[in-house]
Amino acid sequence: MRKRTAIILALMCSTFVLAQKAERVESIITNSYESEWYAAQMDAWQKKVNENPNDQWAWRNLFRATYYYEQKTGGWGENQDESRTADIIRKMEAALPDSYVLNLSKGRFCLSTDSAAKRGDNIYQAIKYMPDDACAEDVNYLACRLWSIDPENKEVNKLFARAYQKRYFPLRIMQYNRNMLLSMQSGALYFANGDVVTAPMKMIQEALGERQDVTVIPISYLHVESYLNSLCKRLNINPLNIDVQDYGKYGGDWYKHYEADIIMYLINETQRPTYFSTDILSQTVLNKDSIYNEGILLKYSSKQYNNFAVAMHNVKEVYNLEYLAEPDLVYDSWVTSQQSDLNNVTLLSNLISKFRKKGDTIQADRLYKILDKCIERSPLFEHPEAKEAFVKKFREEADK
Repeated sequence: MRKRTAIILALMCSTFVLAQKAERVESIITNSYESEWYAAQMDAWQKKVNENPNDQWAWRNLFRATYYYEQKTGGWGENQDESRTADIIRKMEAALPDSYVLNLSKGRFCLSTDSAAKRGDNIYQAIKYMPDDACAEDVNYLACRLWSIDPENKEVNKLFARAYQKRYFPLRIMQYNRNMLLSMQSGALYFANGDVVTAPMKMIQEALGERQDVTVIPISYLHVESYLNSLCKRLNINPLNIDVQDYGKYGGDWYKHYEADIIMYLINETQRPTYFSTDILSQTVLNKDSIYNEGILLKYSSKQYNNFAVAMHNVKEVYNLEYLAEPDLVYDSWVTSQQSDLNNVTLLSNLISKFRKKGDTIQADRLYKILDKCIERSPLFEHPEAKEAFVKKFREEADK
């Protein structure tokens, strides 16, 4: 009897967990959940769609829940046309043909037989049908997709400005990107891994008109021929003659060598100052001896120079770091913005001792207090031991 009761209670709990109310399904860079949560949202939004087959918002969330569920569980398999996500696309085509939500969804997932969607035609249609109250995430997504396939299109600038006005990215991420943007030399090239990293900087350029002389380049876009040709035209250099088939000899890392060759071509042909986001080091085959830390940015240089002097100048004269220590600045739900705070700690803590050695105790103490506050308030540490180890390393670096 006791065993039977336990089983009944377990089933009741399971039913309660799965019977979630329908919630907005956000991008996994904003909030990421376990596959069970997405499964429950699939059921919840399917009910909404059944109640009103013309509800585009319900279809959007049903698609996103299904898409992320299968992404996390490997549900697409070898034939993604037979997946649940593909089935949602087919049902959406029947219920809402040529609609905003259908074209928006095809931007993320399309059937292998849909040549128009593969070309990106649906992105133009989604922008055409986009409602005035479209959520910030969707506006940003369409801005990035259009940027990748048609970078000279005037709608790119408008969409990024609109996404900025809707405050898609948290303040902390925007300020981190503004600090990077303001510290670059005139006419610089800036490379970062993907549009999630580069979109905030693009928004600052387009919405605020700041540092538009800097060319922001998502490295993943270098695989898109139309983007690469447009980039070369903008930089006033000849298009790059390169065949991706030649990189098969590198095996699974072929794309790293392909990207590195394109990057070096752009650097050599333009002779412009070139910067990288700090996460590039773990994902590139570029010569790391030619990449120098200038604070929260990495700079390419074929010759050695005093990069610490530049980093100290940036901390003292360029960066706004005070926002990191503001007492009323509450952490948002974005894990990525929390990580950017610890990036500041990791990248700048070694400058504290250098300020002290130069006799600039004011800057040393200022920087120490700001970075110490970052660590104190960071929710990223699940265990006290992990935080203690990080604090120890920070203090050792600061006291060198």
